[in-house]
Amino acid sequence: MMESTSMIEAKLRTDRMTLGAYASDASIFRRVPAAVIEPESVDDVVAAVAYAAERGWDVTVRGGGTSVAGNAIGEGLVIDLSRRFNRILEIDTDSRTARIQPGVVCDDLRNALAPYGLTYGPDPSTHSRCTVGGMIANNACGSHSLAWGTAADNLVELTVLRADGSLVTLQRGGTSDSALTADLRRLRDEWIREFRVELGRFPRQVSGYGLHHLLDENGFDTAKAFAGSEGTLGIIVEAVVKTVPVPSHKALAVFAFTDIFSAAAAAPSTRRSGIATSEGMGGDLLDALRQSQGQDAGALLPGVGTAGGWLYCEATGDSREEAHTRATQLISEFESDPGCSVVDAVVVEDPREMRELWTIRESAAGLVTRLPDGGEAWPSWEDSSVPPGNLAGYLRDLYALLDNHGLRGIPFGHFGEGCVHIRISFDLGTEAGLETFRAFMTDAATAVARHGGSLSGEHGDGRARSELLSLMYSDRTLSSFRRVKEIYDPGRRMNPGLLVDPEPFDRGVRPGPGQRTHEFLPIHSFSDDGGSMVNAVNRCVGVGLCRSQDGAMCPSFQVTGDEVHSTRGRARILSEMFRGEVYPEALSSDDVKESLDLCLSCHACASECPVNVDMSVYKSEFLHQYYRGRRRPGAHYSMGWLPLTSFLLHAVPGAARMVNTLLGIGVVRNLVMKLGGLDASRSMITFANSSFQAVGRRRRHSSPGAGEGGVPGRVVLWPDTFTNHMDGQVAQDAQLVLSAMGYEVMVPSGFVCCGLTWHSTGQLTTAKKVIRHTLDRMEPWLDGETRIVVLEPSCASMLTEEAPRLMPEDVRASALAEQIVTLGDVVAEHKQACMRDHRLTWPFGEIQGSALTQVHCHERSRRAHGGTESALRLLGVDESTVETGCCGLAGNWGFEPGHADLSRDLAERELFPRIRGLDKDAYVLADGFSCRTQIREGFGGGKNGVHLAQLLRRALIRTEMSP
Repeated sequence: MMESTSMIEAKLRTDRMTLGAYASDASIFRRVPAAVIEPESVDDVVAAVAYAAERGWDVTVRGGGTSVAGNAIGEGLVIDLSRRFNRILEIDTDSRTARIQPGVVCDDLRNALAPYGLTYGPDPSTHSRCTVGGMIANNACGSHSLAWGTAADNLVELTVLRADGSLVTLQRGGTSDSALTADLRRLRDEWIREFRVELGRFPRQVSGYGLHHLLDENGFDTAKAFAGSEGTLGIIVEAVVKTVPVPSHKALAVFAFTDIFSAAAAAPSTRRSGIATSEGMGGDLLDALRQSQGQDAGALLPGVGTAGGWLYCEATGDSREEAHTRATQLISEFESDPGCSVVDAVVVEDPREMRELWTIRESAAGLVTRLPDGGEAWPSWEDSSVPPGNLAGYLRDLYALLDNHGLRGIPFGHFGEGCVHIRISFDLGTEAGLETFRAFMTDAATAVARHGGSLSGEHGDGRARSELLSLMYSDRTLSSFRRVKEIYDPGRRMNPGLLVDPEPFDRGVRPGPGQRTHEFLPIHSFSDDGGSMVNAVNRCVGVGLCRSQDGAMCPSFQVTGDEVHSTRGRARILSEMFRGEVYPEALSSDDVKESLDLCLSCHACASECPVNVDMSVYKSEFLHQYYRGRRRPGAHYSMGWLPLTSFLLHAVPGAARMVNTLLGIGVVRNLVMKLGGLDASRSMITFANSSFQAVGRRRRHSSPGAGEGGVPGRVVLWPDTFTNHMDGQVAQDAQLVLSAMGYEVMVPSGFVCCGLTWHSTGQLTTAKKVIRHTLDRMEPWLDGETRIVVLEPSCASMLTEEAPRLMPEDVRASALAEQIVTLGDVVAEHKQACMRDHRLTWPFGEIQGSALTQVHCHERSRRAHGGTESALRLLGVDESTVETGCCGLAGNWGFEPGHADLSRDLAERELFPRIRGLDKDAYVLADGFSCRTQIREGFGGGKNGVHLAQLLRRALIRTEMSP
C-alpha cells in the first residue's frame, strides 16, 4: 500500500486554487474539498478510494460538474473523471453498444458514433461538456427522451468500485458478486410491494433510487437500478451503453401558444411514434434571451410578440416527406382543435435553422438565471416532474406558489414527459430570504406529490431535494433506500448527505450570508448587476458551457482541460475570495491572481456564456485592487504604457528608425525584452518610421462639396496605437479606400487612445484618465452623426463596451460608443447607398479567390463581423472563418513570460492547421494586429495575415487598372 499511497499523494491536488474552483458545481451549494484527484486508470481510482479511507475522507465523484442538485461536490476527496479517464474503449456496431470510461463527454461519444450512423440517445442541454458517467449517475435524459428514454434505459452494463475497494459488474439478471446479488434479491423481496406501487410510475420519476429495476418483470437489472444513485453507492469505472440509429430525416415543428399552460396541456398529445421531442418554454424566456444575445435573437420563433409559450416537436422519418408529413399533421391537429390555443406554428427543416432554434432551448438553463429585468434566479426546485397529463394543473399550482411567496421564475423543460426546469428569484443572501426559500421548497414538494409527481425528473435529488423525499415516499420506501446504501456502502463514505440521511437543503448555500465579506467598490459601473462585482460573479451558476470544446469559450480550458482554467473555475475562485475562507487575504491573494493568469481577456465568455459572464473585466478589476501599492510586472509597464511611449517616440523625428535599428541587434533586443518583462521567444515589436497621423495629414483626401449633391460626407478614421505607430500601411490603405468612396476622411491629431492596454493590465485609474483625455480631443466629432471608423477590433470593443462602463458619469463615452463603426460596415452601407443614389461611386472590382478569416476575439464577442462578411461578399471573396476564437496571442498576454507555449498551442487548435491547408493564393484575413503578429511568427513571414483595408485597397487598384 505504501507504493499506492506515494503514487496517489503525487497526484493529489490540494492547492488553494484547485480547492476554490471545485467548491461548487452548477448548484447553489458550496463544499470546499480536502483534495482533488484526476485519475488516469482504474488502479488510480482504487488507490484514491483507499487513500481517502486512510485519511477518513468521504469520496465524491465528479464528471463535468454540471449538476444542478449539488451532488458533485464534497468536503473530502473529489475524484474528477473528466480530464484523464475519458476514453471510448470499444464500439460494437453489431450489438449497437459502446464500452466507455465514465469521463467520456456525451458529444465526444456521439461524434465517435456518427460515422456508423449511430448516436447515444440521452442528450441533456449540457451534452457538449457533461460526461456519460455523470449522466448515468444522475439518470439524465435530455430533449429526445420521448424517443430514447433516460440514461438508465440506455444502460447495458456497469463496472463499479465499491467503498471497500472491490470491483463488481452489474447487469441484467444479477452481478458478478454472488453475495451482492443475494443481498439485492432479499432487498427486492422484502420491499416488493413498495417497488411496484411507489417506484417507476411514469418515465421521469427519478427521485430516490431506481430499485423498481430489481423486479423480476423488469429483468432484475442491477445496472439500471444503480443508475441515478448519484455516487452514493459506488464509483462507475466502466460502462456499456446502448446506441441508436440516427434518424434519416428530421423536421422541427415549433408551436406558439397563448400561454405556457396551453403548451403544457397540448404536450401529452405529442407522445406518439415518429415524434422524438416535446420541449416547452415559457414566454419570458425570449425576453431573457434578447437581454443576453441582442434584440435579433429568437427571430425564427413563431408568434413573437403574441405567444406566452412554445413547444418544440421534432418529427422523424425514413424520408424527408415522412418527417415533413408527421410535423405538418401535428400542426393540422392542433389548429383544428378548438381547445388548443395555438397562436402560430412553423415547420423548420434547414439544419442551420433547426440548430439555431435548439440553441435557444439548450441555453435556457443559463439564460433564465437572469430574469428579464436583470434580477437573479437560482436552481434547486429545478427538475420536478409529473405524469404528462397532470402537467398543466401542476404548472398552475407552481405559479400560484411563486406568487404566494413573492417569487418569479421562467419555466422550460421536457413537457411531453411532464418535466419542468425553472430558476427562481430566491434571495439566498439573507436569513429572511433563506426562510422563504425553505418555505417555498417545502410547499412545492407537497404540490408535486399531490399531482403524483417526482421531486426530480432528471439529474437527481442531491443536496437540493433529498431532505424532501419524505414528502413523496412512504417510510417503508425510505427504509429500502437506507438498506441499499448499507449493502453497497456500509460505512456511508460515498457522497454522504444525499438520498439517505440527507443534509438540510438550505445548508452551505454559495450565494448565502457571508459571501460579501470582502466586497469592494469596483471601478466599472456593473450597471446590470446593481453596481456589485459580487453580483456579476454570481452570474456564473455553473452550467459549464465554458468547458466545451465547441466555440470560442474558454481558450485556456480548451487546451489544458483544467477546471481552474475554465471561466466557471475562475468565477468560483473569485466567489471564494469575496467570502474570505479559502483565501483569507482576499484581494491580496497570490492564488487568486495565479488563477486569473491564463485568462486571455478575449471576452468570449461575455457573449458565449448564456448569462454573459465577462471574466476579462473581473480580471481587470482584481488586478487593479491587487497591485495597489505594489510594484507591477514589467509587462504592465512596457505593454500597458505602449500607446503613450509609441506616441512620444514618433514625436521625435527619426527616433523610431533609430530604435528599430538598435532593437535589430540581438544583445540589445534580448536586454530590452528582459527589462520589459517580456518573453524573449516572441518577436520584438517594430515601429513605423512615421506615425499614420503624420502621413495621413499630409495625404489627406477630401471630396469637393463633401456631404452635398450625393457625396457621402465625412468620417473620422481613428488612429489606434497599432495602425498609427506600427502597421501604418493598414491605416493608409483605409484612408485611400474611404476617400475613393467619396468620404472626407478626418484624422484626429495628438494623443488619442482607447485605454485598452491599461485596462487589460488592470491599471484602471490610468485607463480612465486616458479615456477622459481622448473624449476631450474627440468632442468636436461627438455629434451623434459622424461615423468614427476604428480599424483595430480590440480598440473598437474597448470604446463601445468597456469605456462607457468605466465612465458612466461622462455621457461622451456613450456618445462615442454609438458612433463607432467598422470599415466593413461603411463599405456594406456604401453599396446600399450606391444602389439608391446613382450619383455615388462604387470604386471596387471583384477579387476572385477565397479567404480564411481569423475573426478577432473582441470583434466576435460583440458580434461585429457582419460588415466585414458583407464587404468580402461584395468583393467576390469566398470566406470561411476560424471557429475557435482567439488566435492565442491576445495582445500583451502572449508576450508575458510563461505564456508563449500555451499561446502557440492555442493557435494550433485550428488557426495554424487551417492556414497550412490553404491554397497558396488564398487570403488570410486578420484585422487584429495581434492576430497578424501571431500568424507572422507562426509561419516566419511565409504566410501573412492581411487587414480588410489592404484587401479593399487591392480591389481599388484592380479597378483603376481595368480598361
